[in-house]
Amino acid sequence: MGPWKLRLDLRKIRHFGTGLADASAGQHPLFSVDLRIQMRKHEFMGILGLFFSLLSPKRKSTRPRHNRTGFVPKRRPELVRSNAPAQKTNARSAKDLRASIAELPEAKVIQILDGDSIVVARSWISTEVRLDSIDCPEGDQPWGDTAKYGLIKLVGGKTVRLEVHGTDPHGRTLATVLVQDKGSSEWTNINERMVVLGHAWVMRKHFDHLPKDRQAALLRLESWAKSKKVGLWKSSSPTPPWKWRNGDC
Repeated sequence: MGPWKLRLDLRKIRHFGTGLADASAGQHPLFSVDLRIQMRKHEFMGILGLFFSLLSPKRKSTRPRHNRTGFVPKRRPELVRSNAPAQKTNARSAKDLRASIAELPEAKVIQILDGDSIVVARSWISTEVRLDSIDCPEGDQPWGDTAKYGLIKLVGGKTVRLEVHGTDPHGRTLATVLVQDKGSSEWTNINERMVVLGHAWVMRKHFDHLPKDRQAALLRLESWAKSKKVGLWKSSSPTPPWKWRNGDC
């Protein structure tokens, strides 16, 4: 199809601010302008489509945004809690635990919730893990933020091994967390480490599933931290978190 022609006739021209009279009164000649625009049909339809697209409301893009580095952010793993009734399984002895670390499930720590709770990811599933047999101060409790920071230093963003003991009443996985020291290749029991650093109490009423040697180790570490006034034991009478939660303080 050939080019189109567009004719524009300007019958009246009014110029404000100069005192010119209306052209229709005969004082000035009529102006007739022929405006010819040469364009092909597809060009005209393209301009017309652009015009209507500007008038229509913008739809939110479903494409993922890029961060400043130009990479698409990774999808956050879905957090899963167990719906099974609270239960615990008998744990290994300290000797058997050291010998079987390579058999334990591996996960990466992606979030520290507080001094005794973390979120770990395996594939695209994330799990909230409660450090077994210890209890740290709550977030709004004295030493709560310090205990959380201490756990961040120990396991934040690291790959860990989990000795799973079951679930608690809130559906969280109960586990002993172990992390390997890159320098010495030795494995550190994070639950015990939080106690010796003075960040946690031993939960005497909830560690019966541990073998006697591991129970004794936790009590010994807590007694040492208390005698040396390490961490929260610097206070003359720190409030245990279970009493803080119940308002008995």
